[in-house]
Amino acid sequence: MKQFNSFHARLVLLFGSLFLAVSIGLTAYLDRLASVTLAKAAGDALFSTGNSAAMLISRTLAEREREIRLLSKSHLLTSGDLQGAEVQQLLDDIRQSYPFYAWIGLAAPDGNVLQATDGLLLKQNVAQRPWFSGGLQRSFVGDVHEAVLLARLLPKQNSNEPLRFVDFAAPVYGTDNSIRAVVATHVHWSWVHDVLSSVLTADAANSGVELLILGSAGHWLHPYEYIGQLAVPADLPPAGQVALIDWGGKQYLTSRIRISTQFGDDLGWQLILRQPAELALAPVTKLNRQLLWYGAITLVLAMVLAYRLASHFSRPVEQLASLAAKVAQGGENVVFNVSSKLTEIRYLSSALSSMMVKMAAKRQALLQANITLEQQVATRTADLERANARLQELSLKDALTGIYNRRAADERLQAEFATAKRRNHRYAVLLMDIDHFKQINDQFGHETGDQVIQQLAKLLQQAIRESDFVARYGGEEFIVILPATEQSGAITMANKLCRQIEQQQFNTVGQVTISIGVASSATDDTDADAAVREADVAMYEAKRAGRNRVMPQE
Repeated sequence: MKQFNSFHARLVLLFGSLFLAVSIGLTAYLDRLASVTLAKAAGDALFSTGNSAAMLISRTLAEREREIRLLSKSHLLTSGDLQGAEVQQLLDDIRQSYPFYAWIGLAAPDGNVLQATDGLLLKQNVAQRPWFSGGLQRSFVGDVHEAVLLARLLPKQNSNEPLRFVDFAAPVYGTDNSIRAVVATHVHWSWVHDVLSSVLTADAANSGVELLILGSAGHWLHPYEYIGQLAVPADLPPAGQVALIDWGGKQYLTSRIRISTQFGDDLGWQLILRQPAELALAPVTKLNRQLLWYGAITLVLAMVLAYRLASHFSRPVEQLASLAAKVAQGGENVVFNVSSKLTEIRYLSSALSSMMVKMAAKRQALLQANITLEQQVATRTADLERANARLQELSLKDALTGIYNRRAADERLQAEFATAKRRNHRYAVLLMDIDHFKQINDQFGHETGDQVIQQLAKLLQQAIRESDFVARYGGEEFIVILPATEQSGAITMANKLCRQIEQQQFNTVGQVTISIGVASSATDDTDADAAVREADVAMYEAKRAGRNRVMPQE
C-alpha cells in the first residue's frame, strides 16, 4: 500500500476524483434538464392532437343534434301533411347533405314509420327502439350501437366491421303543442373514422400515435378491432393529463380527454391517445446516449490529463487544486493561469482553460438546442391554431354560395337576442324563399338552380347594409338579420330587396322573384328563434297571397 502514500499517487487520485465528480454531475444535470424538456414537449404535442380531435367530435355531434332539432321545427313537419311528397323530399334532401346519414325517418306517436329515406322501415313499428322513446320526450342523442332493423337492409361499409350507428331524434310538435311525430336519423359510426383521420397528421401516424374512443361502460368504441381484444388499463391518467402507462407489458405515453357535448345528454365518451414510449421519447433516448458518450470521453481525457500532470507537479499544485475546487463549486469563468517556469505546469494551465471553454461551448450548444426545440413546438402549436381557426371558418360558411350558413345565422341570432335583452332595443328578421324554385330545377336543371341561388346570394350581400347579416338558411331560403331595426325599417328594406330581385335578369332563367316574411323581436320573446318563427309564418302567408311580395308579421 506504500505506493498510494506517494505524492504522485495521491495527486492522481485527487484530480481523478475531482474530474469524475464534475463530469458526472454536469452530465447528469444536463441530461435531466434536456430529458424533462423533450418529454414535456412530446406530451404536449400528444395532448394538443387529442384536444383537437375531441373538439371536432364534440362539434360534429352538436351539429347533427342541432340539424335534427331544427328539422323537427320545420313548417312542413309542424303543420304540413306528414305523409306528403314535400316531407319526403325534405328528408331526402337532408340525407344527401351529409354523407354519413344512413337513414332519416318520421314515426307517428304510436311508433309506425310514416316517411323514410329510400322507403326503408316504412310502415314498420319502431315503438320499442330507444331513439323513439327518447325522441318522444326531448331532443335525443344515443350511444353507439350495432344496427338492428336496418342490419339486413343497408350494405356494410366494411366487411370486417358490422354496421354501427349513432341515433339522433327529436319530437315534432303541432300548432296545438301536441306531439305529431318523432323525426330521427341513424348516422354511420364511420364518421368518427373520417374525423380522426382529418386530425391525425402523417408525422403523428408515422410516430405511432393512436386515437381510441372509450365508451361510458368502459369498453372500446373505436377502433373496432380493439373491442374485446385490448384491455383497458386501470391506471389511465386523469382527464387532461399525460402519463407513461403500461399497456399489457409495453409502455405508452398516454393521454385521456373527455369528449364533452354541447347538448343535454352526456354520452360519457373519452378520447384516449397513446404513443409507444420508444417512439415518443426517442429524442430523449438519443440525447441520453450522446451525453453518456460525451461524459465518458471527457472523463477519460480528464483522468489521462490528471495522471500526466501528477508526474510533473511540484510547487503550483496547491494553486491548481484551489482553482479546480472553484470549478467543482460551479464556477464557470475560472481561468487556469498559474505562474510557473515549468513547461508541464504551463501546459496544465492551458489544458484546463481549454476544457472550460469546451464545456461552456457544449453547454451553449445544448441551450441553443433547447431554444430550437421550443421554437419548433411554438411553430407547430401556431399551425394547429391556424388549422382550428380555418375549420371554425369553414363550419360557418355555406359551401355553394360562400356566404354564412344556418349555423352562423343561429349564432348571430343568439347574439342579437342577448344584445336586445341587455340594451332593450329590437332587431328584425327577413326570411325569404325563391318563388317556384322547384320549377326552375325541373325546367333548367339543378346546376342552373344552384347558379340562381349563387347569384341571389351575391345580390343580397350587395344590397344590405354593412351592419346587417345575410345567410343561406337552407335550400332556396335566405335570412337577413337587421340589428337595431324597427318593423317599419325592416319592411322598407324587404320591399327594396323584393323589387331589386324582380328587376334583375338571372342567367338562363331570366326573371326570378322572392317572397319575404318580416318579423321584429319583442321584449317578451323567450328565445332567439321567436322572430324567425314569426317571419317564417309571414313568408308562407306571402306565398299564399300570390308570391313576389313582402308580408309583415301579424
